Formats: sequence, structure tokens, C-alpha cells
Amino acid sequence: MRFSYFGILALTLGFCNFAQAQEPFVPRRQDKPPGPALSPQDAIAKMTVPEGFTVELVASEPEIQNPVAMTFDERGRIWITESFEYPRFEAGPGRDRIKILEDTNGDGTADKVTVFAEGLNIPSGIAVGYGGVWVANAPDILFLQDTDGDDKADKQEVVVTGFGRADTHELPNSLNWGPDGYLYGLNGVFNHSHVKQNGKDFPFTCAMFRINPRTREFELFAEGTSNPWGIAWDPEGSAFISACVIDHLWHITESGYYHRQGGPYPPFTWKIESIVDYKHQLAAYCGIEYFDSDAYPEEFRDRLYMGNIHGGCINVDEITRSGSTYRGKAAPDFLTANDVWFMPVSQKTGPDGSLYVLDWYDRFHCYQDARAFPDKVDRGHGRLYRIRYKDTARAKSFNLAAESGDELIARLHSPNLFYRNMAQRVLCERADAETNRKLKALALDQGVSRKTRLHAIWSLVGQGNVAADFHHQMLDSSDATLRAWGVRAAGNFAAVDDALRDKIAKMSSDESADVLLQVAIAAGKLEGLDPLPIWVEVLANSGDDELIPHVVWQNLYPSLGDRSKDFLALVKKQDLQAAPNLKKIMPRVTEVILANKK
Repeated sequence: MRFSYFGILALTLGFCNFAQAQEPFVPRRQDKPPGPALSPQDAIAKMTVPEGFTVELVASEPEIQNPVAMTFDERGRIWITESFEYPRFEAGPGRDRIKILEDTNGDGTADKVTVFAEGLNIPSGIAVGYGGVWVANAPDILFLQDTDGDDKADKQEVVVTGFGRADTHELPNSLNWGPDGYLYGLNGVFNHSHVKQNGKDFPFTCAMFRINPRTREFELFAEGTSNPWGIAWDPEGSAFISACVIDHLWHITESGYYHRQGGPYPPFTWKIESIVDYKHQLAAYCGIEYFDSDAYPEEFRDRLYMGNIHGGCINVDEITRSGSTYRGKAAPDFLTANDVWFMPVSQKTGPDGSLYVLDWYDRFHCYQDARAFPDKVDRGHGRLYRIRYKDTARAKSFNLAAESGDELIARLHSPNLFYRNMAQRVLCERADAETNRKLKALALDQGVSRKTRLHAIWSLVGQGNVAADFHHQMLDSSDATLRAWGVRAAGNFAAVDDALRDKIAKMSSDESADVLLQVAIAAGKLEGLDPLPIWVEVLANSGDDELIPHVVWQNLYPSLGDRSKDFLALVKKQDLQAAPNLKKIMPRVTEVILANKK
């Protein structure tokens, strides 16, 4: 039996009111009264981390309160959003803020706090770049600028609008720069949204979206999951998100449609599942970071770190390739708070190479309690921690925005992902011709670390176009990841020359599953290319790869209504017994054809 949303809410409020009358009150997903808040020092004293690590306080109340989202800028400053309005449903001006935290004396703590913007209403995501600050402030994605250099926002642009507020713990969140130069974000399953832009309609709920920072164009990158909160990118440029209630770890690829926590699927959807078959404690996850820094010993690097709100932990997952997708494996928890108030909402790698953890710090973990007792939502606490290994050095003062092209290229060699990502973004913004020439040489230098080469490629691809000769060199590379990014870049550009388009079409027989996946996605986006034969060839050449047939199907089935005969003619030329993925998709093709009344 399924209950309506309002029916469930009424039952929840009734239960909460009953629970309130039975003192002491035990919030949802907790097994005893939470007790009083601890001081930051007492909270740290109760935390457990692996041997050699310590937890340090970077900032706490009253400097930060009710922190929701965080990011770093090119000077190493920390930007935090605060919300006193949560769980307010109504849009419009509010009491919420954006703050800049600075460590001016290098002792590891924030000693300067500046209010950058006020009047917001549950700002649930933040990113810095392209001359301003991008903020998720439903129903809008805002672009705020400081035009006179006083660290105060004095100019505001609504980039896109149409995000819902029906569920204010599933608002647009996790604004994050992708390796392709787009700004990515997430939205939750019960937060119905409808973005309209340039004559296009985007009705959606749970989804990963992206925005081109130069053109402001909005796209849905993929759909599904639950109330996802956190995006991370691995060294290959693949996206991973954390989600609640259902499985916690998902590999997200463009045009994929993933398992939903609830709500209907579009007709003929062939959903994609998670990459895990296990859970960490109770299923309430928030934030995710791919950690790649030499500030930690080897066994703690190249892993995904994820906040667990109900578990009061920082969980860890290892990922390994499985064809065109991945499989996750649980690793020991990195931090256990032993304090039910601990609510890790965001995790980021800092300029010193340590993991930073933003803590909402509240007795209420669940939105049901916050809605039932909004006056009891804690409004006075918030912490930012750093997890430091032994005597790891503090970060020295820097400003990547003031560095030369050569200095930024040198940053791409850094063993700390923070500097590689930050330099890459600044290089994308500049799009300097002479620096680009050096980036091309670096990208093709096989004597250089693959991580460095890929960041050089992303620094070029993220500018929105690359020279044709370099694009051909990417597609001809012996490294499958470089070839895959050559295809992916072409799909993003849409318009490429005939030679590039023809080469990509022939790559439907590439030996790499990762390349085939990107060919399947790009085929429907490249101007002047008939995607049908490409999709058939990709299916025929992908063996029994788990992900590829799902992605091909999501791109293929809308065209079957008008071109089913063309598709079947192409299939007749294939040996279905030797092509398991093509064979696997045929019952779905039949279903679409039979449903077509024409």
C-alpha cells in the first residue's frame, strides 16, 4: 500500500507530537535522548580517528552557525553557507548568509570572518569561479559578484530558476566543478522542479544537472537515485554521488537513468543500479570527496570519503573498474564522532592536503522532526574540522588567480588534488593561447604522470573547444581514457569537423568499454551523425558490459517510434548470439514497437 505525501506527513506529525508529550523526546533514527550539545573541544575529545591522525577545530560557533555547504577559492579561503530558515518552504528573502573564512596568520584556525552575502533562503550549494560565486538558493541558481573588491556581493544574476521547495532537505545542492568545465549540482526525489530556458522545458525531481558557466545553458546530465547530496570525481573524470535511504554510492554517467527511491519512471526506462551491495551504519549520507593528497599515508588515499549523519561517522569506500562502470568496496570508517549531534554535511580536501569536515551539529537528523518542531531546530551551533596526519605542514599563503600560466601548469603536477583542480579551473577561465600551447604539449607527454596529463586535457576541454589537430591526437591516443575524453569532449561541443565526426563513428568498435560508453553518449549529440548504426555497433562490440546497454537504451528508444524499421534492418546484419548486449536489448525494442499505434 502507498500513502500520499500529505498522509505520511500527517502520520509523522502525529507521531512526533505524541513523542513530544512522552518526555524525554527521542528524535527519529536515534535510540535515546540526544542530551545537551558538547563544546567543540569536548566533541573533538570524543572522536576517534586512525592512529597518527588528530582532529583540529578550524571554526565554530558563533563564527559559523547552521552551516550547510562549503567550498574553497583560489586563495585557500573557505566559503560557507549558513541557514537559519531551514526547514522553511516559502521562497523569498530570508535571514541566511554566505561567509568567507580566512586563516591570516597560518596557525590553522579561521581568525577572519567576512559576511559576503545576506538575505538568502536556505542556500544549499556554493561554488566559486568565473568571476563570482554560484549559489543554489531555490528556486534559483544565483551568480553573485563583488565588483569593487570589498568581499561583499553587490551584483546578483539569476542564472536559472524553477527549482522546487516542496522538500527543503532535498533542495538543489552540491554545486561542483566537473572536469569538463561545467558546474554540476543535484536535486532530490521529492523536490519537484521545472526549469525553463531558451524554449526548453526540464521537469524533473531526483537528478544531476549541469550549467555551462560561459553560456548559462542548463542541462539534465542524469536522473534518478533519492535525495543525493555530494558529487566527487575520480582521476579518470568519472562522477560519483552519495544518496540516502537507498544505496549510498552511485557511478553517474551522462544520459543514465538510475533507480529511484520513489515516484514514477518515464515510459520504457531501463534503470541503472548502484555500484554497492552493502551499507554503512544507517542509510543517511551527506557529502562525498575523492581523496587524493600526499598529506596522508598511501592507504588513506584514492578513496571516497562520505559523511554519515545517522551513524555519526566519516565512511570510506574503495572503487575499482568493472568494464565501463565501477564496483564499490567498504573500508574502515575514517572518523567516528561518538556524539549524536555530529552531522557531517560536506567534506573537502584543503590546500594543506587534509580532509575538512563541515558539521551542521544538531540534535535533529531528520526533516520530519524539523518540520514537527521547527522551534527546536538548533540555530546556534556549527563546526568546521580538519583531520590532520601527524605534523603535516600548514598551507602557505597563495593566490592562484595572480599566478602566471607557467606557474599554474606547474600546479598540475601537485600531489595534492586541491591544487590540480584549482589550477585547472583558473586555466579554463583564462583560455590563454600561449598557455594552451604548453598544455597541449603536456597532455601528450607520456613521460608525465597520467593525472597531470588528464588535468592538462581538462584545462583545454573545459574552455568549450579544442584545436582539431589536438582533438585528433586525443582520439588516436594509446591511452583509452584519453580517447574516451576526446569522444566526450566532441559530444559536449556538438559541432565538430567531418574528419573528427567520422573518426568517432568508427570508434564504435573500440576495444575499451569506457570509449564505447562515451561513443554511445556522443552519437546522439554530434551534428550530422546518424546515431542508429553507431548504437547498434556499440551494443554489438560491448560484450556483456553491465552499463553500456542501459545507456544506449536511454538514448535509443525515443527514436524507435519513427525509425524502428531502420533499426531492425541494422540489427539483421548482426549475429545476436555473438552480441549479448544487442540481444539483451531486443525485448525492449519489441515493447516500444508494439506500443507504437502507428
